[in-house]
Amino acid sequence: MEDHPLSPNLGESVGGGEFPAIDYLEWYVPRLQEGVSHDLSQSGFHYPWDWQKLSGGKMPDDLTNPFTNTPLNPREWVAKREGVKPSQVAGGHGVSQSLLFALLSVMNAEKPRKVAVEMPSYAPVSQFPRALGFEVLPFWRGPKNSEDCGSWRIDRESLESIIDDVCAVITTPVQNPTGWMMDEDDQQWLSDICKNKGLGLISDEVYLDTTIGTPYHRPMYKYGPHCVSVNSLTKCYGLGGLRMGWIIGSDKTAVNAVRVMNNLQGMLATPSLRLAQMAWPYIEEPLELIKRRREDNLPHLMDVLTANGIKWTPPPTGIFGCIPLPADVDCQRFIEDICSKHGVLATPALMFSSKLSNMIRVAWGGEPEAFVAAMDAFDSCLQELK
Repeated sequence: MEDHPLSPNLGESVGGGEFPAIDYLEWYVPRLQEGVSHDLSQSGFHYPWDWQKLSGGKMPDDLTNPFTNTPLNPREWVAKREGVKPSQVAGGHGVSQSLLFALLSVMNAEKPRKVAVEMPSYAPVSQFPRALGFEVLPFWRGPKNSEDCGSWRIDRESLESIIDDVCAVITTPVQNPTGWMMDEDDQQWLSDICKNKGLGLISDEVYLDTTIGTPYHRPMYKYGPHCVSVNSLTKCYGLGGLRMGWIIGSDKTAVNAVRVMNNLQGMLATPSLRLAQMAWPYIEEPLELIKRRREDNLPHLMDVLTANGIKWTPPPTGIFGCIPLPADVDCQRFIEDICSKHGVLATPALMFSSKLSNMIRVAWGGEPEAFVAAMDAFDSCLQELK
């Protein structure tokens, strides 16, 4: 349904030779591998975990053994931190796999095998249902015009037009690429319409923890037993390689999700859980560093944008935001033809939707000294647009 090479490939269920690529990753990963001087494209926070310190200089003897005297139970870690019962939690390998488990756990089996997915979105979030035999139908949460990068609103009519024909709805409350949390009235409306239609609501909350301690921290699982929150140690905590994710929902949802995991995975990876167990007592530290990096780095970005005549309001939390270029500028061409000359890599918003042709996502979570240098280079890129 998307018509740009970098944008998500939505549509009917797939398999075999029809399997769609994640075209953006095929564009992006080679550029990362080549190396860039100024990487503003990070989707996750890079935190300097000291594994030598956490392990006491020695990896545990039971690194690969799931059956030890002290049970390895990540459901209890998550439940204690979130204030829920362990029976409401299930595990998965990262958000991507946990989304899969969540969808199969809360879908309405009496409805057509179609899923409504919020757009714009990260392609693995919007494409994965196709691999499970679902058709993907988009609904829109977006700007009013080409210069609006604030708190985007749900196009309620776009969801109402398809909701009777789907078995579940998928949303990303802290939106990628804008970094803004969904407005509270939209969140309540989305929960209500799903409840009224007998649909499960799956919420990708991989960025939500940057809002902890603010009014924006509203996990979807609190909105009713038909809602399920999916999260991980990936984006906010710099532990993407561990692939430790989880699901929070009703007891019924969690039972279903564990059974789905047992059917499709068998059990979770013990080494990942052991390493996560070491880091768990310290996972507030990355969140604190995110706040400091925001305080240190964001003003430099604002200065560069202002100097180049770009009006922009940053999201109130998080590590990235979506910035508008002049309306006639193609974001992919800007990054490939201009930014590359200055050693800068940002994220074209076309990777989230073909409608976002003049926007780029910029991350500000880097080391302050390196970020200042990156802003000098980014300023040179924007100067070329004048």
